[in-house]
Amino acid sequence: MNSTQNGSKLIFAHQRSQNITPDILVKSFWVSTCLALILTLPPLAVFLSLVHGNYNDNILMGSILGFGLHFILFAFSGKISNALSSLLDYKY
Repeated sequence: MNSTQNGSKLIFAHQRSQNITPDILVKSFWVSTCLALILTLPPLAVFLSLVHGNYNDNILMGSILGFGLHFILFAFSGKISNALSSLLDYKY
């Protein structure tokens, strides 16, 4: 941490942008896109099926189950991301 006259300034160590290859960018794009779809589409399907299904338009039950499923999937997002990353590893 460096000190200045106006206060303290935090300097964080980070990876240089020259070390990022196009393969890493493409892989991270696809992993993040697939993860976003996995986290949003199943809860949305549960919500819409309960709201517009034969359950008397129960929006409260649909929102509770949809949000519950979303947060359950969010709890496992690290494992899902690792599985997607290993799936997209290219072996030339």
